[in-house]
Amino acid sequence: MSTPDPSQTPPGQPSPAVPPYGYAGARGYGAPAYGQPPQPPQAPGSYAQPAWGAAPAPMPAAGSRRGLALLAVILGAFPLAMSLFQPFALRAVVGSGNYAVWSLVSLVIGILSLLTGVGAIVFGLLARRDAPLPAGIGIGLGAAAAAGALIGFLYTLVATY
Repeated sequence: MSTPDPSQTPPGQPSPAVPPYGYAGARGYGAPAYGQPPQPPQAPGSYAQPAWGAAPAPMPAAGSRRGLALLAVILGAFPLAMSLFQPFALRAVVGSGNYAVWSLVSLVIGILSLLTGVGAIVFGLLARRDAPLPAGIGIGLGAAAAAGALIGFLYTLVATY
């Protein structure tokens, strides 16, 4: 008897010439081993490019305005922080009985809110191309702060006269 011919194997049995599924011993045959990405056959001496994973993020350019976007967010959040401390200042002023001081404190808070709001809008507009998300947040916070300060000033003018 001679050796069996690989083309005449019984049905349901793998051919001895073809490695079983999951065998990663020879390049180009079968499926890759568990947990490894499939790789195309390589020429001898060449190196494979990684098949998966995100590309590294590019470094920001020297003239990048991402810092301006962060400054816009900080300036836009500053009036919010001041408004959180405003009730405590009101309580202290009312407790002392000196109401003239409260009008001065309100004026200073209003002017600072208006200036920081306008600054957040300006810096957000300058940085909107390099960092659109933080710039947009800064613009939104700045617009809300500036609008609140302007409405407060207008209300004071209308209510006092």
